[in-house]
Amino acid sequence: MISKEIKNSFREKKIKTCPNIIFDTEQHKNLKNILNPCYGDPSSRDVWQGGFLGEAAFVKPDSFFYDEENEIGFLRAGPRLHVAFEPNRVKSAIVTCGGLCPGLNVVKRELVMSLWYNYGVRNIFGIQWGFEGFYDGTEWINLSPLIVRDIHLMGGTFLGTSRGGFSREKIVNSLIEKGVNMVFAIGGDGTHRGIDDLYKEIKKRNLKIVICGIPKTIDNDIPFIDRSFGFESAVEQAVKVIQAANVEARSNKYGLGLVKLFGRECGFIALQASLASRDVNIF
Repeated sequence: MISKEIKNSFREKKIKTCPNIIFDTEQHKNLKNILNPCYGDPSSRDVWQGGFLGEAAFVKPDSFFYDEENEIGFLRAGPRLHVAFEPNRVKSAIVTCGGLCPGLNVVKRELVMSLWYNYGVRNIFGIQWGFEGFYDGTEWINLSPLIVRDIHLMGGTFLGTSRGGFSREKIVNSLIEKGVNMVFAIGGDGTHRGIDDLYKEIKKRNLKIVICGIPKTIDNDIPFIDRSFGFESAVEQAVKVIQAANVEARSNKYGLGLVKLFGRECGFIALQASLASRDVNIF
């Protein structure tokens, strides 16, 4: 369930669903000038076959989030026919923050592969050890398909991660110094609060830098997303624990197995693992 504070923040920003989507008019003008390089390119997966989203593509809220007075919707992610940046002028950076989650390296690999092959971007930096890695002198890694080719077979995050170390002024200064105009930040609640702060700083300085927040959680507690990456892996591992607890419990006359799982303020891992194991009596 989404908190009242979040609902109110959405209302204040007046984000509307189709046909009344509100655009940043200046950015929207820019989108008209640059044709997506995937257009007409048969090597760009299925995009060239007409898989572009229209300007009015949006995601509508579920019934619990519906408000007749202030109908709320979100622009759907996906390729558009026009883009805001010339690909040969893009310098992008990828960073991971917060705790670990299965699939982190897969996401990084797909970002690099898509930027490189679909859009022709050749300047892709990997930031080590979280937000602090932008400005603490740690070397930025030049990413390419060769570098990330096998990282999806590794656990954790090959760039490293951390909590804290956020300084919006230092991070933005570093982006300006390196000429970065596109940032992909993979993280949870704290990371996205940081992204919001960076956006405000970038807007205040009138810079043409975009930040994409990629939500990372095993809890599957993000509205409008059916499955957050890492959730299914968490359920798979939880089932193994439940099965082990069941073996212990059934091996004793009055045995009782108790398994405690992650979930923050929701119980999706517990629910799905219970259904998958078929051994749970109470959850």
